[in-house]
Amino acid sequence: MNTNEIPLINVPYPPELTVEDILSRRSEEKLRLRAPNQFFIYRLAYIRELKKIIGESISMTRISPQISSSWSREPPEVKQAYKNLSGLTENRLKEMRKNDTPIFIHENFSSPPPPPSQPDENIIIYDVPFYPYSDYFCDDYFYDYYNNCYYSC
Repeated sequence: MNTNEIPLINVPYPPELTVEDILSRRSEEKLRLRAPNQFFIYRLAYIRELKKIIGESISMTRISPQISSSWSREPPEVKQAYKNLSGLTENRLKEMRKNDTPIFIHENFSSPPPPPSQPDENIIIYDVPFYPYSDYFCDDYFYDYYNNCYYSC
């Protein structure tokens, strides 16, 4: 088969996909979204059948027109079967959401500041008085976490 050729695919009817197959492909965040519609499930079945035949992935932009054309040629009972599968998937998602306890995230909420660290037990801290004399000058000082000023001169 030429690498540019895409074989004709007969999508299974009744669908071989199960609700679990469809949901297992979803991330945790996407389980909160609606179920895929009948066309997206048909598309998934089409891609699965195509991979069985050619054994590799094909660019979606290359096969999308064929999937759409194939879907438009399907009889109403095939479309209804995929619609029913979409409904079953939505019902399963609703059950899963009902059993989940909601988690509320307040976006304007900021976490509290961390508690101040305790001074090391080996360090003895003395309060050094401030002498506002003009003749006293020492530029060797520092401030600790609590904004206490310490002089070392």
